[in-house]
Amino acid sequence: MKSHPQRQQIADEVHARPFQQLSSPLKVMHFAIMNAEYSTEDILQSISALFVACGAQPLGASANFSFQDVDKLSLRWEAHNEFYTLTFYYCGEQQNWQQSMPGLSHDWSDRILGELITGVQILVKPRDHKTDGEAPDQVPDDIFGGNQVIGSHVMRKAATVWTDFKAQGKFGLDRILLQDNHLHDYQCGRLIQRLCEIDTYRAVALLGLSPARCAITQVSTLAAELSVITDHLSNLEAGEESGALSALMNMAAKIEEISAETGHRFSASDAYYAVVSMRISELEETRIEGLQTIEQFIDRRVDPAMRTCKAAAMRLDRISQRIARASNLLRSRIDLSTEKKVHDLLSSMNKRTRRQLTLQAKLETFSIIVVTYYLFDLADRTIRYLASGKTEEMATNGLVYSLPAVVMGVWWYVRRVTKEFKSED
Repeated sequence: MKSHPQRQQIADEVHARPFQQLSSPLKVMHFAIMNAEYSTEDILQSISALFVACGAQPLGASANFSFQDVDKLSLRWEAHNEFYTLTFYYCGEQQNWQQSMPGLSHDWSDRILGELITGVQILVKPRDHKTDGEAPDQVPDDIFGGNQVIGSHVMRKAATVWTDFKAQGKFGLDRILLQDNHLHDYQCGRLIQRLCEIDTYRAVALLGLSPARCAITQVSTLAAELSVITDHLSNLEAGEESGALSALMNMAAKIEEISAETGHRFSASDAYYAVVSMRISELEETRIEGLQTIEQFIDRRVDPAMRTCKAAAMRLDRISQRIARASNLLRSRIDLSTEKKVHDLLSSMNKRTRRQLTLQAKLETFSIIVVTYYLFDLADRTIRYLASGKTEEMATNGLVYSLPAVVMGVWWYVRRVTKEFKSED
């Protein structure tokens, strides 16, 4: 039995991005960075240099994921299609909201290539043994200031999460405070990874909002122009159809251009938002009285933006269909006009043909007379030259009496010739 060429690759993919074993107290800084104009090789080299500067091992030439421990500091890098994520973990008692960590090189932020799209800072507080792991309901003081706090118990009350989703500090990171009630190490790793992914995919999903708004504005303008054209379709004068059809073709080309520019972005936003919804459902939130859950916050703040993207895509599709219908109507009118012109042309040709046939009939009669005259004259001259006296008189009289037969013979011959031509046609 032979193994499939991709068997090992498929097996490795299942374990390519494992959850880490993490425990409190813990500080996490997670960054999502767009590739921008940088190539995959350049980004890989810069991340590898950052790992080496922090005391870790360099990355492989074709790596797309890496997790390494350096004492109390851990580094995690993961490549995606249009962005990559970089996460730092520090497990120790030194916990604060400063956007730096012990063990990072002094110029670590300068080594990162690309454009920061979002980031999150997470502090994991150890469990309070005095409460026997009970889930707290009170929002910690002096962390989120006067901002609206979003919070819930997660993973069947194994932990409690508070955040305000407000970008703060030097790098503009969202703050998330996580209280460990009775988390296991793998549970802690899964929970932190899900929170990071919710923040990341929420941001990249919203990249479709600006193109959606721009597309809606352009579609509204084109829809107004299309309404003007369709209103005048029934009142177009002869010769104006080509101008209207040209305008419709230009509008169709513009719609296709907009669709080509935004189609990928809308599809990506829809896929990213599906991941956000999946990760939120995996949190298994339990509501804290007086606070919005993360699911409620996302539904209230992010879902309308995703609906705008869907609405823009639907409007593009609908106006494309409207342009197609208007073009079909106009083409039908042009076809009818063309058929009428062709019908008129054929009628004119038919009239000409009839006139030609009438003229031909007249010419046939004239031809019979002319041929008969020349035959009679030729026979008369021949008789005069060949005979004389009584013989000439008898031949001339015979020629006169045979005139009807000559006329009938010429008429029969001309009809036979013209009949052959008609049968060939």
